[in-house]
Amino acid sequence: MSILVPLYVYPWAGAWDPLFSAAKQHPDVEFTVVLNPCSGPCVGSLPDQYYLDAIPKLRSYENIRPLGYVATNYTTKPLEDVLKDIDTYASWPKTSNNTKLRVDGIFFDETPSTYDTAKYDYLSRASQAVRNGTRFRDRFVVHNPGLVAPSLLTSPTFSQQSYVNLSDITVIFEETFDKWLNRSTFDALQAHQIQRSKLAVILHSLPDLSKRVLDFVVEQVQEAADWVFLTDVRVKDEYYHSFSGIFEDLVKSVDGGAEQ
Repeated sequence: MSILVPLYVYPWAGAWDPLFSAAKQHPDVEFTVVLNPCSGPCVGSLPDQYYLDAIPKLRSYENIRPLGYVATNYTTKPLEDVLKDIDTYASWPKTSNNTKLRVDGIFFDETPSTYDTAKYDYLSRASQAVRNGTRFRDRFVVHNPGLVAPSLLTSPTFSQQSYVNLSDITVIFEETFDKWLNRSTFDALQAHQIQRSKLAVILHSLPDLSKRVLDFVVEQVQEAADWVFLTDVRVKDEYYHSFSGIFEDLVKSVDGGAEQ
């Protein structure tokens, strides 16, 4: 099991230290982190100096894979603008003259969940812009529709009538912990027949849980997906702008539940 981190934390001095510490102490845990300096790559082609100083530090850890954030607005954003955002991330190393500023792929946010031929073509072209050539080391693609309806998730034709074949990971559920506990949602997440290595679950607004219960939550998420992120932050639009108090325990839980 691995961790998909929405790293929307502004990199003031020391702000990313919880991630660096976790990666060092848990070398067997893979962290795929989403960089989002300006709700995308920034208009001026490069992010500010805090990001320019912090991003290269990610390269000190073999178990951290950085991705660039691009929103598609459920494919209403002009495709040419999406492709420009991809190009901007790809140009970071050359523009900055620093190869350590390279990202390994793209996290496409606000992607559609219901199948549509035109939307499939849109996402296919965007994803191929990441996969073609050598601009991104891993050519890694993540789609985040935020929520896939239980009826779709358990449909026998979901794999054929969805976008999962276009990405390495699809976030099938990004919602509150309480909504995850809903019977229809929970049962569908447990019952689907999709390859778990291609799926992620992100839960926010967790209550104050003991480490043992957190271990259990991680185990249940693993029944649905091989990628996870949990936070107890409850403030809307702030879920991923800081490392929550449970981040360290989450990493321990993913790393075999070891008490360290």
